[in-house]
Amino acid sequence: MLLWVGVLLTSFVSVREAASIDWLLYGVTAAVGVAGVVLLRLTAGVGASEADKLRAGIDAMRASLTALRERLTGIEERRQTLDVYEIKDRIDEQLAPELASFADAREAMIPSFGMQGYADVMTRFAGAERMINRAWSASADGYVDEVWICLERASGLLDEARARFTELETPKR
Repeated sequence: MLLWVGVLLTSFVSVREAASIDWLLYGVTAAVGVAGVVLLRLTAGVGASEADKLRAGIDAMRASLTALRERLTGIEERRQTLDVYEIKDRIDEQLAPELASFADAREAMIPSFGMQGYADVMTRFAGAERMINRAWSASADGYVDEVWICLERASGLLDEARARFTELETPKR
């Protein structure tokens, strides 16, 4: 807006009197136009950096969902060899950092996928996180059957979260 005000006022000042131009007024109106250009460039840079932050958040969440699923599969594959009390340590070492990473970047989903998309993914993710936390508690208490039931449920919920995330991320044609 400032750019256009400056351009229009400068044009008006220059054609107002053909014989003489008020150079002071012309300079002031040209400065308004230049200020508009500067503000446009500054705000364009902010928008680009914000878009970069959103993209980085989405990338981090995609990587976390993939890593969580792979690590959870690794734990499930060792079902016969893992001691029930070891599972909580595996959860702490392998799953907790990725759960935190995903949760830290979750705000990027709102502008990228909208509130409904955010709710769809986060409902499933939060359910998986709860199941993982229940498995941790069951491991600490030595309830082996409960550990595996919770981890199986967490796997299903992570698959649903990842599928919905991928669906939202894929552009519609």
